[in-house]
Amino acid sequence: MGVFLRWGILGILSVAALVYAYNASKRMAAAHERKTTATVSTPPATEEETEPAEAPDDETAEILSPHCEVEWLVARRAVELRRQDAPLDRVLRMQEIAWQEPATRRERLEQVATRWYGHADPIADDALKAAVVSDCEQSVPAP
Repeated sequence: MGVFLRWGILGILSVAALVYAYNASKRMAAAHERKTTATVSTPPATEEETEPAEAPDDETAEILSPHCEVEWLVARRAVELRRQDAPLDRVLRMQEIAWQEPATRRERLEQVATRWYGHADPIADDALKAAVVSDCEQSVPAP
């Protein structure tokens, strides 16, 4: 009977340690996500930037489809995470990719993230947006 009691206590302690480690990893991931979100946020505006800009004409204003906007967001975050030396698997586990329901859409977003994560040269935000939107519009089938 003493053997069973020892193994039972050992089992209970093992399960408690696993639950503790799981909860600790969730807290660490949440703290890391808050930290990266804070570093990705835009810097405060200077006096020159606070002046109102001219409103763009209806013809020049670029309206992105939600499909292309998500791809641009994924590409932008992939480039940013590459600068921070984050691993590629962390990029592919982003909420925008991992929670996409159709498997073909998820694969497309994984391709976009992998492509822009592997882009070694620094790229301006406007050039990145133009390239991603162009590629997105070419890949979207016509209605």
